[in-house]
Amino acid sequence: MSDAVIVGSGPAGLSAALYLSSNGVSVTVIERLSDSRYPVYHSVCGMGISDKAFGKLDLIDPTDVRNEIVRTELAFPGGVTVSLRTRGYVLDRVAFLRHLRDKCTENGCEFVNSKVISAERTDGGFSVHTSSGDRECKYFLGCDGAHSVVRRDIFGSRPLMVAAEEFIVDGEPDGVFRVTLGERYKGLYEWAFPSGDRRNIGSGAGLLHPENVISKGARNIPYGGVPRISDGNAFICGDAAGMANPVSGGGLMAAMVSGQNAAKEIVSGRKGSYQGWWDGSILSSPRFMGFKRTLDGWTDADMMKASRPFRNGRNPYVWGVIAGILHPKYIPMYIGCLKTFKHTW
Repeated sequence: MSDAVIVGSGPAGLSAALYLSSNGVSVTVIERLSDSRYPVYHSVCGMGISDKAFGKLDLIDPTDVRNEIVRTELAFPGGVTVSLRTRGYVLDRVAFLRHLRDKCTENGCEFVNSKVISAERTDGGFSVHTSSGDRECKYFLGCDGAHSVVRRDIFGSRPLMVAAEEFIVDGEPDGVFRVTLGERYKGLYEWAFPSGDRRNIGSGAGLLHPENVISKGARNIPYGGVPRISDGNAFICGDAAGMANPVSGGGLMAAMVSGQNAAKEIVSGRKGSYQGWWDGSILSSPRFMGFKRTLDGWTDADMMKASRPFRNGRNPYVWGVIAGILHPKYIPMYIGCLKTFKHTW
């Protein structure tokens, strides 16, 4: 019997496993994907993460970097583009996760390839029923994605979902993360960023039909959060807890940071610290859901009016203040854009 069972060996699960095993906790990680399916699945998931994210993590550095990001560009209807200085990375996600898994294995983590069918509480902790047998544990962490069994059976909740598609296409890579806004994206946006020596582009399912497609992936992005992310010795992290940002859809930083914060509660014994971290984090700010609802209802004409003060490449911070004074009804948009791309990836 391990002290802790973690369901899922993605970014959240491995982040939690690494922290726990580095602090003397015995860990079993259950992963449903086979060794052949695992890299296929993770090759089509988000790969962008800010340099700031690694400042929030212990024991994890930005390894397996494919590209560096130096700038974010927001393109609005009407031809206005706003440029924000950012620093981040596009990771080789599969290699990065393998690196984390190797470190966990060195610390004594047990990895089991099996499907979790159901889970329940017991007097001593939890009983996890899998396709290869039952597992018992004191601490139970659900890092099993959008359709989390742990969330379903232990927490009984469900986040909001949006379907997205991404494509790897031919194109010259650069250090820019490009975001294109418009009413055709139905409250979402189109993204484009470097992916090795190619480009990654994507948006909501069915919205893009690019040429020269090398590979394609689709997934559900859970957002909006859930009422509780901890309950006694049970925890849910990352996508299982609906932690993807409602505006950007970004969830890699939230996944890894949440995994470590859940692990820190276990190691420290400070009950409620994980829920307290999330409730007080900028990542869970209700402003993002408010901004999401605003974008859902905006037309191209609305976006053109709001972006007009930034034409001719004007300084977005200086003109953001001026535009807020001149057009106060657009303040939620200016703040929402800035906070989304500054704090959530």
